[in-house]
Amino acid sequence: MLVETALASRSETIVEFIAQARNRESAMFTEAEGKSLLSACGIDTPQGVEIAVGQELPGHLREPLVVKAISATLVHKSDAGGVRVGVTRAELEEVAAQMRESLADFGHTLDGLLVEEMVPAGHEIIAGAVRAPGLGWTVMVGLGGVLVEVFEDVAFGLAPLSNEQILDMLQELRGMKVLNGARGGVKADVPALVTLISRLAGPGGLLASLPDDVVEIDLNPVIVSDTRAVAVDARFVVGPLGTDGVVVADRKDGRVTDFSPLFQPRRIAVLGASGKRPNLANRFIRNIRAGGFEGAIVPIHPAADEIEGLPTVASLADVDEPIDYAFVALPGARVAEALGQGAGKVRFAQVVSSGFGEVEEGKELEATLVATVREAGIRLIGPNCLGTHASAGKLSFVPEAPLTPGTTAVVSQSGGLSVDILRVGAARGIDFHSVISIGNSADVDAAELVESFLRNDEVQVIGLYLESLAVARQVLDVLASAETRKPIVLLAGGRTAEGSRAATSHTGALAGNHRLWPAIARQAGMTLVDSLADFASALHALSTLDLSVHPNGREAVLFGNGGGASVLGADALDRQGVATSPLPAQVIEALEALDLPPGNGFHNPIDVPAGTLAVRSGAVAADILKTVLADSHPAVLISHLNVGIIQRNLGATHGDVTGNIIDSIAKARDESQPGTHQILVLKTDGSAGTAELITAYAQRARKMGIPVFPAFEDAALAARAVLEQSRQTHQAPRGANGRQ
Repeated sequence: MLVETALASRSETIVEFIAQARNRESAMFTEAEGKSLLSACGIDTPQGVEIAVGQELPGHLREPLVVKAISATLVHKSDAGGVRVGVTRAELEEVAAQMRESLADFGHTLDGLLVEEMVPAGHEIIAGAVRAPGLGWTVMVGLGGVLVEVFEDVAFGLAPLSNEQILDMLQELRGMKVLNGARGGVKADVPALVTLISRLAGPGGLLASLPDDVVEIDLNPVIVSDTRAVAVDARFVVGPLGTDGVVVADRKDGRVTDFSPLFQPRRIAVLGASGKRPNLANRFIRNIRAGGFEGAIVPIHPAADEIEGLPTVASLADVDEPIDYAFVALPGARVAEALGQGAGKVRFAQVVSSGFGEVEEGKELEATLVATVREAGIRLIGPNCLGTHASAGKLSFVPEAPLTPGTTAVVSQSGGLSVDILRVGAARGIDFHSVISIGNSADVDAAELVESFLRNDEVQVIGLYLESLAVARQVLDVLASAETRKPIVLLAGGRTAEGSRAATSHTGALAGNHRLWPAIARQAGMTLVDSLADFASALHALSTLDLSVHPNGREAVLFGNGGGASVLGADALDRQGVATSPLPAQVIEALEALDLPPGNGFHNPIDVPAGTLAVRSGAVAADILKTVLADSHPAVLISHLNVGIIQRNLGATHGDVTGNIIDSIAKARDESQPGTHQILVLKTDGSAGTAELITAYAQRARKMGIPVFPAFEDAALAARAVLEQSRQTHQAPRGANGRQ
């Protein structure tokens, strides 16, 4: 009862502060008001008091003092000479006079003084939060003072944050070494800083109690000494009346959809195909027939008797059996009416038509469509998309689709990119469970699909192409409360500095898309990649390797031919945060005892010349790798082979050396203790013959569970993705909102 009374009292106080802020030009709480809220939430603040100019200072404050100007129009106090430190009581009147004069030069009036005890010296940190459309509170932490403006060494997260997630943010800072006492400096009380941020942005923290009117907060600086973390300045900014679009909407409506009919449909309806001029819908019919779809295809057309040699039905109202999937390519204005006729008969409808919510004039049309399908009991995918690819169901929207069933499911906000994902992914050796183009996602969205994939045993790896931070936030919320974890790779569109806004707070000014995407990925446990090629590399590795193997650390061993290539490989790994430390002395001694031909380098990278690779026609690789794995336990072992050189120098005299080495890699893996992932790089000399060999060798390796890449950069990216996702999937599942 006392807690409820305190919360009610705090809410009334906040409402009063907001009303007063709206009457100030700055639209801000006073610093004293803001600090009173911080103190009420258990956040450490300096002892202080607000006084009028000329008023006697209460006797309980201890010198030295900090004096700050109070002005209804003043935002940046220091810039206008509104902050003085190290002040004594005797100097207070003189300091006030100097502040009045300085503020006047900047067009401000001195209304009063905030006088506080000085906090002992420590590290300056900034902690802040800003409401972002569709995201709720985004939280920032970084090095404070002028450093936040010069170096922008900051990290972001989305509230509510667990203590573990706060620590992850801090570890992302380049300045974390300073906080840890680098070069003999003061070691900051990091647990106290984590507690402060948690009381601001954790579950049940201050942010959760603030109404929508409050849109920005800066605690700058927070002084972190070796014993405490104190918010010595606080800025709370109130948004204009009528501010909307900043609250995270609850997308849940209680529905739990079984998506299996979408992935293995038995009856497909096609709306929009022509009996005269073949169009997109006609091509869809041809694609699925060519792909071997074995179910019924029902063209819907009000006039034609047959389309693509198939008998038509006049409307969805006239179908005699339920439709699992309807492919809709009608003009936008006709879609809602056509689907409304399928009430109770259509499970999923994919509307590829455009002209809906992606353009201003189509928003009402989309709202009508959504209302219609919900009343009809139809789940809508799209509109403004290309289609769904489901390998096991022989369903695809692309010609000559790769239809070997796999365990990788991809959701894409872009239709065109979903085609590229299929093509590039198949070329990399990915067998897809599904690729779904969701377009505007007016009904079925990425978060709901991710939720379904987490429950689907046929899906082991998830890929996402997203262009909306709000959609990514919805995915984050699903993952935060999920009991099951699966590897997820995120390719994000719009990762530029655009998105940061003209803001009163440092936090708001720095909250650009280029920082929020990595924040969401880190917090959700997704691997963020920069390109379609990287997306395919990560998905290929994750879908090929045995993910029950749990490697330790982030160390890699490189093995192969070509010293310069090994150096480049180590550099590529380093850029991905994967180390190539020297092997233990006992491993090197054991390798040297193998009595191999001269010219080997065994320290890591392990560089072996053609003469060594020729031993036992390449089977010696098993001895080398088993020796390495006997007394060292790297997280990743990357073998790299220049297939062209091996073929030219050894092929005629020593047989299938490359193939034997690949077999040896698998043998060494299987006969050694688990804990190391094996990755293979097969390099070409550019000749057509070598390219054909590499294709065959890659297929051979993949069948043995070894992912294959054409270059070190791809393998290094894949190694990073595997290690990140291994860490995520082997952690204990988190509860709601990331709480342990």
